[in-house]
Amino acid sequence: MRNKRNVNLRNSSKGKLIQTHIMNNLKNYIIVTIIFLVGVIIGVIFINNVNESQEEEISTYIQSFVDKTKDNASVDYIKLFISSIKSNLSLAILLWFAGLTVIGVFVVYGTICFRGFCLGYSISSIIATLGIRQGTSFIISSMLLQNIIFIPAIFALAISRDKII
Repeated sequence: MRNKRNVNLRNSSKGKLIQTHIMNNLKNYIIVTIIFLVGVIIGVIFINNVNESQEEEISTYIQSFVDKTKDNASVDYIKLFISSIKSNLSLAILLWFAGLTVIGVFVVYGTICFRGFCLGYSISSIIATLGIRQGTSFIISSMLLQNIIFIPAIFALAISRDKII
């Protein structure tokens, strides 16, 4: 009983620390969220304005990816995990180093906007190709968990740049 109580106290103090950080930096979080959403909207608009040949190429690429995923049940999860860690770690290092300089603020905001663009582009192209029902289920099954962790992490990295100097 005593161990459970200690764990709950630790978890609540971490939660309060995160909550305090968000409240102290609420203006910065709102700015970063707006920049991210602008990127998402640009990605959606970009997909809606592609010409017919580009739309066909995107559709072919997504369909071939879905078919390969269905057919190939053997996935090297360790290799995929290491690749994902390398990619995300390089992004974190880029954001951290860019945040060290005044000019790097634009790199940080540009990176946040670009990641929003990539997410908006991916989601809208998948839905345009697979339809709303299949596209939504594909997005939920393949992209949701990653982005639940990834988006708050890059937001926190973008906000923490003010606290480094």
